[in-house]
Amino acid sequence: MASSEDQLISVIVVSDFEGAESKLWSDEEVMLKALAQQDFTEQFEVVLVENGEFQDQVPKGLYEIFPRLKLLFTNETQSASLKDYGVEHTTSNLVAVLEADCPPNRKWLRVLAESMRQNPDIAVVSGRTSYGDETMYKRVMSLLDRSWDDYGKPSYTPIISNNGALYKREVLEKFPYPETITPFLSATLRNNQIRDAGYKFYFEPEAVMRHAIGGLNFVADVRRNKGYSALKYLGYGTGYGAMIRVMTHRWRDHIFCFVKKGFKYLKPQDWPLAILMIFIVPFFEIPGMIDAIKQVKEIPNTSYR
Repeated sequence: MASSEDQLISVIVVSDFEGAESKLWSDEEVMLKALAQQDFTEQFEVVLVENGEFQDQVPKGLYEIFPRLKLLFTNETQSASLKDYGVEHTTSNLVAVLEADCPPNRKWLRVLAESMRQNPDIAVVSGRTSYGDETMYKRVMSLLDRSWDDYGKPSYTPIISNNGALYKREVLEKFPYPETITPFLSATLRNNQIRDAGYKFYFEPEAVMRHAIGGLNFVADVRRNKGYSALKYLGYGTGYGAMIRVMTHRWRDHIFCFVKKGFKYLKPQDWPLAILMIFIVPFFEIPGMIDAIKQVKEIPNTSYR
C-alpha cells in the first residue's frame, strides 16, 4: 500500500467536450462514481480541472461521491491546457488522465498500475476505449473510432490513446501538450514526441473505458477534428489533392480494423452497417480538411475544446 504522498497516484479528469454555455456536471458525477468503485487497494486522489467560469456551478455532492477529490479552476479553456494545469498541481510519481465522459471499469487503475510496476521500462500504459456493445451502432462505431490502438492482448505499442492512460510523471512534465486548435492534433503531436524521444508505450485491454457517444452529429464533430488533424500531420500535403490521399488512408485503416478485429467485436448482423460506415465516415472529415487548408483559427461548430 502506498505510504507517502510521493507514491500516491493522481487521476486527472478533464472534460474535452462541452456543447453548452452552462455545465450539467453529469459526466463528472458518473466519472467520480466509477473511480470510487475501483478495486485498487491503494489510496489515490482525483484532480478535476475546469475553467473558472463554471466555478459557481459545481454541485455540492461531488465530494460525497469521492472524498479525496481536488477541484482546480483556471483561466485556461482548451482541454489540453487544463490537463497540463492539473499535472502542475500534483506531486505524484504516477499520473493518470481521463476524459470526463469516459468512465473506466472497476479494474482500470489496478491493471494499469500493476502493468507499470511490473514493466519498469514502460513510460505510458493505456487501456481499451469502447462506446459499449448494446447496439449495432455502438459496436460498429467502437470498431471504426476506438479500435485503432487495440492489439487484443497486453503488448508494447508504437501508438497509444492519451485518454485513460497512466504516465510516469517525468513524461508529462517533459512533454506538455503542443498548442493547437483541436485536442485531437495536440494529443497526436505529443504522443509522437514522446515516442520519438525513446519512451515506451504499453497497451492493456483489460483496462476498459466507456466513451460517451451521440448520433451522426457527434460522429461528424469527431471526424471534422480528425480531418483537420490528419491534413496537419500525416504528411500528405496541404492542398485539396491531399484530401483524397487522407480519405484513402482512412478507408485502408477502417478495412484493416474490420478484417482484423471485426470477428471479435461485431455480430454477424452488424456487418452490413459496418461496411456502409467504412465508406461513409471518412466523408465527414472533409470539412475539417478544408478548415486545415484555410488555416482557420478555430474549428467551426465543434463542441471539442
